Amino acid sequence: MKKRAVLYARVSGDDRSKDGRNLAGQIEMCREYAISKGWDVVAEFSEDDRGASGASFELPELDRARDMAQAGEYDYFVVREIDRLSRKLAKQLIVEEQLKRADVEVVYVLEEYADSPEGRLNKHIRATIAEYEREKIAERMVRGRRQVVKNGKIMLHGNKPPFGYRLSEDKTTLVIHEEEAAIVRMIYNLYVEGDENGVKLATRAIADRLTEMKVPTWADLRGYSYKKRGHGEWSWRHVIEILRRETYVGRWHYGKRNAGANKYNPREYWLTFEVPVIIPEELWERAQTQRKANTTRPKRNVRHEYLLRRRGKCGHCGSAMNCIARKSGKKIYLYYICNGHMGGVVNVSCDLPGYRADHVDALVWEWIKSLLTQSDVLEQGLAAYHESKEQYAAPLRDRLLVMDDLMGDSRSQLDRLLDLYLSGNIPKEFLLDKKDSLEKTLASLGEERRNLRTQISAQAGSEADLSKLRVFAEEISAKLEGGDDSFERRRGIVELLDVRATMIVEDGQKYVDVSCFLASEKLSFETGTNRNGG
Repeated sequence: MKKRAVLYARVSGDDRSKDGRNLAGQIEMCREYAISKGWDVVAEFSEDDRGASGASFELPELDRARDMAQAGEYDYFVVREIDRLSRKLAKQLIVEEQLKRADVEVVYVLEEYADSPEGRLNKHIRATIAEYEREKIAERMVRGRRQVVKNGKIMLHGNKPPFGYRLSEDKTTLVIHEEEAAIVRMIYNLYVEGDENGVKLATRAIADRLTEMKVPTWADLRGYSYKKRGHGEWSWRHVIEILRRETYVGRWHYGKRNAGANKYNPREYWLTFEVPVIIPEELWERAQTQRKANTTRPKRNVRHEYLLRRRGKCGHCGSAMNCIARKSGKKIYLYYICNGHMGGVVNVSCDLPGYRADHVDALVWEWIKSLLTQSDVLEQGLAAYHESKEQYAAPLRDRLLVMDDLMGDSRSQLDRLLDLYLSGNIPKEFLLDKKDSLEKTLASLGEERRNLRTQISAQAGSEADLSKLRVFAEEISAKLEGGDDSFERRRGIVELLDVRATMIVEDGQKYVDVSCFLASEKLSFETGTNRNGG
């Protein structure tokens, strides 16, 4: 029977421009190799990670290839070279071992590695070098960019300059764009000094005023097409961004964010680059003081209790439901109102009426309690939920077993090295190289193992949350209405169940289409009855 092969190619952000590294070139080379061996090519997978790391397991084409291997659909997995599969040693070893257990052999076109101790050593050394090169390339790029900034040239990495600035003709610094700078100064003055009547405007009021004036936003002026708002429509977030930007007092910072870790670097790591000043230091400081004071005040609606806050959706236009408090005389009424109905979504005009929050919350809470008191519904729902979680966790545990086996094998090889050294029959240089390779393999596998254990622990945490639901269900069944007098507890149960509500009107009748991982049902808003339950 003719052997079957799957071809795999991958490019990443730091090598797309290199000759021979493009996807078509890789696939062509793998195809020629497979044909020369007399294998049938049953599938070709090309992976353009677009910023994802070769160290990541979450690559969809590689996942498809692994699934096909588990199903026994091919015999050889053909890759151009080791760093096209991964530049991280632990991942390369784990993927190879998983394919090996599925009776699939990984073949590298540019290098053949014998299935022997020497062959495995050579492969480990090559993979270690690939991982080292990846880290050194990233390090050199960061160091080089920082040196450019230290030498007096601004680095924007393809980003556009902040509102109020343009890049200088020689592309070394920022220069003031006077028309935009005037808007920046107006925003600070309205926020700190006040309007023509001396009234300090909040960020939303400033955004409304700029929208009325049809002032183009940063995205409007730079031709961005992905905007959610129309031309000249400002949001309070635009205003906040301008109010907190330190660039306007002449200090632009490089290295603020760690893109790989998606977090801010310590401030001492930042490089400060001097740019022209738009806002005086004293005015900027006053704006920061006022902004911090505003954030400590109670926000609108925070003092009110909405059981479905951020969990409601309009069934007519699909917009989110806002939580609104309205005063009538001395009484305050809480409502869920469609964002499209309130004019908060561009080009959307929705006619969904408002829903009294206390009525909706009571209706949904009674539905939740009725679910939890039906033991068969509860157990079936929890079983289905557990099964879905198990499907997610099973590959993680399988990967952990593979990792443990690989680590055990590496430790055994280290132990054997000592015996070889004591026997004196093996050159010392070879032993040192092998020892260094094995220690790096163990370190790489250990790091990946810790990451997996973290993910599996998070899964165990969700199981603990489900046990809370069972306890709460038992309390309700025993007529212990503890949740009814505690909003925090009711809200906690809503989040555990992941309750979602869609509000609709049919034939003049209001309904709440509510769902969670246990069940879903359409509830009549006026009568409290349900329709089309399921």
